[in-house]
Amino acid sequence: MSSNLSRFAVAAAATLALITPLAIGSADAATTHAAKANVAAAPDSASYTAAEVLAGVKANSTAANKVNTKPHINTMTRAQNVNVYQVANGVYAYTSSMAIDTDGSDPDPDPDHQGDTTWSDSNGKALGAHHVPFYVLGDDCWDRVKPCPHFFYKEHGMSGRQFALMFYNGHVIGSIFGDTQTANNQSTSDNDSRELGEASVKAAQLLGIPSSGTTGGVDNGVTVVMFSGPSWVVNGTNSNLNDHAQAMVQNALDTLGASMNGGTPPPPTGTVFEAETGTLSAGGTFDSNHQGFTGTGFANPANAVGSYVDIPVTASAAGTKTLTFRYSDGTTAARPATISVNGTSTGTLNFPTTADWDTWATASVSVTLKAGANTIRVAGTTANGPANIDSVTVS
Repeated sequence: MSSNLSRFAVAAAATLALITPLAIGSADAATTHAAKANVAAAPDSASYTAAEVLAGVKANSTAANKVNTKPHINTMTRAQNVNVYQVANGVYAYTSSMAIDTDGSDPDPDPDHQGDTTWSDSNGKALGAHHVPFYVLGDDCWDRVKPCPHFFYKEHGMSGRQFALMFYNGHVIGSIFGDTQTANNQSTSDNDSRELGEASVKAAQLLGIPSSGTTGGVDNGVTVVMFSGPSWVVNGTNSNLNDHAQAMVQNALDTLGASMNGGTPPPPTGTVFEAETGTLSAGGTFDSNHQGFTGTGFANPANAVGSYVDIPVTASAAGTKTLTFRYSDGTTAARPATISVNGTSTGTLNFPTTADWDTWATASVSVTLKAGANTIRVAGTTANGPANIDSVTVS
């Protein structure tokens, strides 16, 4: 359980304002019919900036969309003025402080440090606050009634390692639900499960916030946007959960941006490479039996761990590029995949479910390409294999 008793004496004197938005600068089982995802799938080739999405979150944080009927406690200031809003279907947001949670398997000199976290990594090990960006929610309904007057995660389709976007001072990161704040059955002094506004050392570091468990944190201005449902649960270990969470950021921005906007933003600039120009591992096929694909078809990799599609792409110059995959997953489970460039893994990218096999979404990741020819491999990490892959845009 999270504890923050030493945080209160070091809270900054002035409360920061809300963030000012920046300038807008076979995967396919024949007998499977998909249930709709909690969040509308991102539109074709969508590309939303963090500033655009944050502006949309703020615009949708209205009294009509407020989830709690009693305010939450700002962890750092103790003011009861934090509210949670449903900003899109299955997506919940709040703006509060960031107190620093040092709990978990990483050692820390913070006198409030505890060796366990409520949620663990995929191997059952307590999360490490110095390695994993995680946020903290109340452990139970403080009011002991249903529905809870305060936001209680179990009433909103959330569980451990639930993905969230975190915004602060022009930064956006991916984070996971990693720890909980004091349950009613625990003896405490100041803190209780109505609090909002605590996150791990790693989350603070990524956002540029002082990360000491005793002297760090900020009083306000951190916006946390939580995605509910099983397709947004992040899998991995303490060594790679951060990479997995950051790989999901652009897809989350695109998905949420499309859901709030109700339209299709300008497509990303770049060169499109069709998946059907590549090669598949044994059992995969290039198909055209679902609507909405581009080119002459799409890649339908085999249903197996490690099954893959290799897509040849070219780059005019070496450097960091964004790969935006256009994909479809008409099942009820996300299909994470390892993304490799020229035989070297760049980490795991999540491909959340889409409404059906005729609905296409996008997932993006930053990689380093060499000048000239490159080979991008999308390899499934589960028994279902990768999603159907239509194309990849290099920008």
